[in-house]
Amino acid sequence: MKNKDILLDVIGDTDEKLVPELTAKKKKSSIFKWTALGGVCAAAVIACVIAVPKMNKNDSTISPYDNLPQVENSSAKSGTDKIDPNVQFGDMGFEGLMAYDISELDTPNPWNPNLKISSLPVYRNLAYTNLRMAVYLSEEQMQEIAKNTASALNVDVNDTKVTYVKDFVQGGVSDEILNSAYSVDAKCSDNTAITVYGDGQIRINFEKQTLPSDYNFSYNSTSKEEAQKVLEYLSDKYDGLLNYDNAMCYSVADRTFSGDESRSYFVYDNSDDPVKSILNYNLSFTTFAPNDNGELMCIWLNNPLCASEYLGDYPIITENEATEALMIGKYFSSVPNDYIRSGSIVKEDIAKTELVYRNNREKYYQPYYKYYVELDPEALNMADGLKNYGIFYVPAIESEYLEEYKPNIEFN
Repeated sequence: MKNKDILLDVIGDTDEKLVPELTAKKKKSSIFKWTALGGVCAAAVIACVIAVPKMNKNDSTISPYDNLPQVENSSAKSGTDKIDPNVQFGDMGFEGLMAYDISELDTPNPWNPNLKISSLPVYRNLAYTNLRMAVYLSEEQMQEIAKNTASALNVDVNDTKVTYVKDFVQGGVSDEILNSAYSVDAKCSDNTAITVYGDGQIRINFEKQTLPSDYNFSYNSTSKEEAQKVLEYLSDKYDGLLNYDNAMCYSVADRTFSGDESRSYFVYDNSDDPVKSILNYNLSFTTFAPNDNGELMCIWLNNPLCASEYLGDYPIITENEATEALMIGKYFSSVPNDYIRSGSIVKEDIAKTELVYRNNREKYYQPYYKYYVELDPEALNMADGLKNYGIFYVPAIESEYLEEYKPNIEFN
């Protein structure tokens, strides 16, 4: 699989048709790799977490989101409106991770049960549309983000192009959405290409960004120690672009059906405030992607809270309560029932639990308990010894604040 194809997997639910430069056909796999959390959900996170303090920061540096309204919840309030807990899944197979042991899937998720968090913020995704694409920021705002991004990279913008929703959607939505800007593309003086999307997501494609010879930057032949070294170098080099106070780097590696690793590279802004860290880890993070020659091909920056509305802090259920809901089928998952051992989930098959926020074009950014469940080893043709962990989500918000929902059985 080429690195450009892997990148489309890494960025999650983005439609290939909506990423013009990366539309090479690729074979769909039966397991869909998600980023986000590290979101992007990600695959398996290798334990190579490092904190990189800011170095040589120029206070006059313009970061991509300067002068852009940001949702703030400095004045915390209790959420009262009911929210839709439904989860969106892609069409590229089911969400699952392969590893020889669950310990390979250790993650730097800032949440842990000992935090004893009783409530978490919920945000309305103002960029949500039924097209499952982000439409919210104005053309002028996206132009400003592109200009700021170029400034942070110390390059000039030579030309920009605006793509509108109507350029590739023929109908089925309002004229307001059809006439909205979908993205702004900026071509820079060094042939760097910057694309800004309607929720503030930024993609930066480089013509050629070679790393020093002592760095090994790849998807499938980089060790966790080498990945740590690469991330430390990149997060320092692009410190002005990331604008993080305390960059936390981590490497992600899941496995293919043959047992080979496929590694991804993430950075988020760590905080002494555990809730801020949870939000940054899940929603506002950066992805670095190599090309087939070990050069830096692409950077993705995520900041969906610049296109969101803070609804308030909502009480959440405990992990034990969520596990009870999981056991009676009150969950969302794209895993077919045929892949679940005995046809229903039992505690012995739960290998790991996390608390996460999803960033997959849903109406709300809200917390879920994420379960890694060991599936029937005979369900898929994998390398000997590989285990398949299906992913299941239980809404973390107390049920009285949720609209009525049913388990997602679309794939079952």
